[in-house]
Amino acid sequence: MSKKPSNAPSPGASKKQRQQHIRELARQERERHEKRERRVRWAWQGGIGLVILAVVAIVVVVIVTSMKPATAAAGPKNMISDGILFTSEGGQPVPIETPAMKEGETPTLTDYSQYSDAVNVVVYLDYLCPICGQFEQANGEMLTQLTASGNITLELHPVAFLDRLSQGTEYSSRAANAMAAVANYHPELFLTANTAMFNSQPKENSEGLTDDEIWSILQSAGVTDENVKKAMDEETFAGWVADATERAMNSSDYSYLDTPAPVSGTPTVVINGTQYKGGVADTEALAKAIQDAAAQSGGSETEETPAK
Repeated sequence: MSKKPSNAPSPGASKKQRQQHIRELARQERERHEKRERRVRWAWQGGIGLVILAVVAIVVVVIVTSMKPATAAAGPKNMISDGILFTSEGGQPVPIETPAMKEGETPTLTDYSQYSDAVNVVVYLDYLCPICGQFEQANGEMLTQLTASGNITLELHPVAFLDRLSQGTEYSSRAANAMAAVANYHPELFLTANTAMFNSQPKENSEGLTDDEIWSILQSAGVTDENVKKAMDEETFAGWVADATERAMNSSDYSYLDTPAPVSGTPTVVINGTQYKGGVADTEALAKAIQDAAAQSGGSETEETPAK
């Protein structure tokens, strides 16, 4: 049973007293209600404030994180410039061995001044690009012969522009990752594997080749080190492929190119620092461009340039 309020009117209280008591109870109740509303409002506002602070904190973290430069992925050995460089030794094309680019490092551009007796040819390629396939079919053998003879240095940069055209399988990236593994474990077979990959090139807008099919192609080119297959399975160099592609598209640090954004498509061919504009399947035009570059630089004569 509830207690009667201490200020409750006595049984003999007048009507006025009872009315005053009712008004007093109403006032007290109103005050309690107002106090309760204020407490709720303060609690609600405080909660909103905490939410706002939490949201602001999250936004700040996101902004700060996005402002931090992404850590560059580690690269394969023998591709410290983002490409693999071949010169001549004993009448054969041989790769220049370099240490792997460590995580967080940036590429070391090739110092072509030490190869001033040769014309320097740089090729950016995508293993799904049909025009790259045409370029390889028309010019691959000639470029290998010119490298072997010492007339040119040849630097190949696998990139992954065309993942969007392999129905979600990211064939360009997987192929470039596989070739990065070849450069790391079997650099002497890179040119042979490069040719084999283009000889078995899938069509754009297909699913591309499976990793097992790529591995079979590499084996047919003489690749035997199971570490290559392991690197394919574990996508060891996938981060590097993405970074190298981004650098190729956007970096202004490629001093040997005459364009601010080095690569806008594949194949991109650069001869002694100047982008080649001739037909990619025109072997004679490419040979002449190399000859002209040799004449301008005073380097090796290439009048007997072999054509495929």
